[in-house]
Amino acid sequence: MATTQPFEFRRSRDFGESFSALFEFLRQNWKNLSKSLVLIAGPLILILGVGGGFLLSEIISGFKNTSFGLPDFSENIAIISLEGFVLAVAYFLTGATVLAITNEYIKLSLDGYIEEFDVSYLWAKITSRFWRHISNFVVINAVGFILVLPFMSLMGILVGFKVLGTVEVIIIFYLLFIFVGVPILVYFGTSISLFPMMRVCEDIGIMAGIKRCFFLIKNHFWVTFGYYFVVGMIQGVVGIIFMIPFYIMYFIALLTIIPQAGHSADGSPLLNFGMGFQIAFTVASVIAIGGSLLLNSMTITSHALQYFNLVERKEGLGMMAKLDLLGTPENPSPELDENEGY
Repeated sequence: MATTQPFEFRRSRDFGESFSALFEFLRQNWKNLSKSLVLIAGPLILILGVGGGFLLSEIISGFKNTSFGLPDFSENIAIISLEGFVLAVAYFLTGATVLAITNEYIKLSLDGYIEEFDVSYLWAKITSRFWRHISNFVVINAVGFILVLPFMSLMGILVGFKVLGTVEVIIIFYLLFIFVGVPILVYFGTSISLFPMMRVCEDIGIMAGIKRCFFLIKNHFWVTFGYYFVVGMIQGVVGIIFMIPFYIMYFIALLTIIPQAGHSADGSPLLNFGMGFQIAFTVASVIAIGGSLLLNSMTITSHALQYFNLVERKEGLGMMAKLDLLGTPENPSPELDENEGY
């Protein structure tokens, strides 16, 4: 019986080879990986999609009731607050879970456990490092928040003390953010992308891991950024397919809050949607959010492959492992085993 050639993670790859490796890995493992994502992260994605659909529906209802004026959410503020809290928790858990599933699956593939793969075994691996995966997700999001915070604080100070007019403050904020903030975010984001896979493969702490990310990315930033950029574009184009049903339902819903389009001359609503539309809108939200989150496994995989690529370029672990195997027979002869028994 023919077996699939094991995927080689620990090797140095150039720009083109990185894409070939990414799609080769996804082609070989998409069934097991997608099955794991649906079974483990599926319930959280469902909660996130349903909650997002209902929250957006509540907001649209608030606009409908004001006939193009300022919306008054006082009647359903409790529901909106509860839905917002559930969404925030669900997003955090779902993002951390998708990150954990993808990285742990790659680690199992690296260790050679894919031939007899079982979702329960993957789940056991995830739970054994549960807090490490949570901290990984917290770190990569906290880095972005910390970098954006100074720009938001500056804008708040300028507005609060009325140093400049509102228009001038907005212009200054966007100029600073685009020409200073975005380059900083891109550099730190590209560097810290190696952090989750590193923490799965290496016994390393948070601060030491962050420092090691910058060590690995040194002299390889632009090729890494270009690789991520193209992968992100591919993911975005594919993700549009999952967003189409949501955009259609959202556009129809918007018609109900525009007086000229949503009401006739006597003020009666032209479009009045019931429970059927609410269900369809929620299903479209689940497809959009679920599809985008599941597609994140492509980006996470590209980050993991780049981690192995940079480790190999800097330290040559894969090459050293191959050198250690030189002269070692794959199948020791029976005679040798018998002689060793005496």
